[in-house]
Amino acid sequence: MFLTVQLFILTLTFKVLSMKTNNPLEDIQEIRRMMEGSSKFISLSGLSGIFAGLVALTGAAIAYLKIENFNKMALHYYASGNLERKYFNLDLTLIAIAACVLIIAFAGGVFFTGIKAKKNGQSIWSPIAYRLLRSFLLPLGFGGLFVIGLYYNNTFHIIAPAMLILYGMALLNASKYLTVDIKYLALCEMSLGVILTFIPGYGLWFWAFGFGVLHIVYGAIMYYKYDYKKG
Repeated sequence: MFLTVQLFILTLTFKVLSMKTNNPLEDIQEIRRMMEGSSKFISLSGLSGIFAGLVALTGAAIAYLKIENFNKMALHYYASGNLERKYFNLDLTLIAIAACVLIIAFAGGVFFTGIKAKKNGQSIWSPIAYRLLRSFLLPLGFGGLFVIGLYYNNTFHIIAPAMLILYGMALLNASKYLTVDIKYLALCEMSLGVILTFIPGYGLWFWAFGFGVLHIVYGAIMYYKYDYKKG
């Protein structure tokens, strides 16, 4: 680690000495970009957010259809003595849908970010990327265990807001390693979770808006701001 810092300082010093001195402001901006690039991950693609949002909306639509079908058949399940078993099966189905959304969205994020990194001549698996993943996945993992605990204790009305709040906190924790303005998405996710705690019964709709619509809007803005203009 110390050797890496020394090499970076030597490289930065060489760049500074080789700069033209007729425009100090441009030189300072170049130094700032170099230092930022060494401490932040700059290859996160806006398409990752759009893809994640579309996957989340698809998952929410499937979950909605499953819930509606259960509600229509609830009396039949009750009369046949299968209500409890069918309800448990519905829970497992919803958990499976959420897990698939997470896996597919994460895989898509890696794919699109890898394309952008390759285009920029960068490596997606850099030390900064590993620190970014650790900062994001560690609180997200503990948040997932917390949500499992809520399910285990039958506090279902808290699960959706908890997912939004904990996901927002994970994003906020990872934002220090990103050049893009992901902290605003994190604050929006946490705000939705807090609002939902006061109006239970709309968990799926808030979940779809938070993980679906907000990701699409955020991804589109980031793509236009950082990717589209660069061609």
